[in-house]
Amino acid sequence: MTWPRAMAVALGLALAAAPVAVAQVLPPAPGSPVAAPLTARVDASTVRLVSGRMVRDLHVVIPGGGDGMATINWQAYGGSRSAARLARIAHGRAVVPIRGGELHFRRRVQMGGGFDRSGGFCEAIDLTAVGAVMPTTDTCPEGDGVAREQIPARVPEFTMYSDSVGAGLQEVSGGTARAAGDASAVFDLKVCRRLTYLPCPPNPPSVLTAVRSQPGSVGDIAVVDVGYNDWAQVYGIEPTITALRARGVKRIVWVTLRESERGMGSINAMIRAAARRHPFVQIADWNAASAGLGGFAADGVHLSGGSAVNALADFVRHEVQKAALVLQGS
Repeated sequence: MTWPRAMAVALGLALAAAPVAVAQVLPPAPGSPVAAPLTARVDASTVRLVSGRMVRDLHVVIPGGGDGMATINWQAYGGSRSAARLARIAHGRAVVPIRGGELHFRRRVQMGGGFDRSGGFCEAIDLTAVGAVMPTTDTCPEGDGVAREQIPARVPEFTMYSDSVGAGLQEVSGGTARAAGDASAVFDLKVCRRLTYLPCPPNPPSVLTAVRSQPGSVGDIAVVDVGYNDWAQVYGIEPTITALRARGVKRIVWVTLRESERGMGSINAMIRAAARRHPFVQIADWNAASAGLGGFAADGVHLSGGSAVNALADFVRHEVQKAALVLQGS
C-alpha cells in the first residue's frame, strides 16, 4: 500500500470512530418569556328579525393576526315573546376563513311570521389554528330550553304602550311592522288608556296594570306614549318606572305629547324631569319631531292619514334603535 493511500484509510477510520453531534431543541430556561396567544375582540355583534328569519352577524378582529381558519359551533334559540323560556331551534358547526386578522360570521334561521318573535344566538369560537383566543370563556347554555338572560346575543325586544294616538299605527296596513323594524316588538295600544289612573270607556288596563300582568318578556326596552287622556295631577311616572324596572326593562323610551291640547305641556315637563332623575329614561321628543307635519285629525294629536302614521312609525323605530345601541355599548 502506498503512503498516500495508507494515510487516507487511517483518516477515514478515525472519522468513523468520532462521535456525531446531534442538534437538539431544548425547552426554554425557567423564567424565559413565552409568546402569549393573540387576543381577539368582538368588533360588531347583531341579531335581527328580517322577513320571518333571525339573522346573526358577527365581526371578530384579531389584532396582529393574519390569515387562517376558525371553527365555530353555534346554536340558535327562538320562540314567542309570551314564553318564559326559548327553545333551541337550530345548531351547527362552521369553518370560517380569517383574512387579515378579521372574521365575519353570518347565519340565518327561520323564525316564522310575526314581529313578536324572540330569540338569539351563542357561539363557541375556536381560534387555536391561528394562535389566538377569544377574550371570554362564555359557554353556550345547556339544554333545549333556556332563559333569555342565558343567551349572549339576542334580538332587541321592546314593548310599546300607547293610548288611542299610538293606536293609529294599527289603522294603516304595515304601520306596526314599520315601527317594529328588525326588533322583536309587542304593541299594547289601547283607546282611552291612562298611565296609572282609571281609564275611560272602553276601560282598558292602565299602563301600570299592563306592565305588571304582561306574560313572558316585556323586553329590554319599553316605549311609553301615553298621556292624552291623563292630567298632570294623576300622571304616575314613578310607579310606572318602578314596575318596568321590576320586569327587567333596562331603557325606557318616553314619548312627549303633541302640545295641541291644554295640559300636555305640563305632562311633557314631568317626562323631562323624570329623564333628569333617571339616566335610563330616554326622551323621544315627538312634540318637536312632528311639528309642521300633516295627516293629523282636527284635535291635532290623533293620526288620521298615512303620512302621520308613517312619521310616528319611523320615529318609534329610530328611537328604539338608538336605545338598543346605548344598551349594546353599556
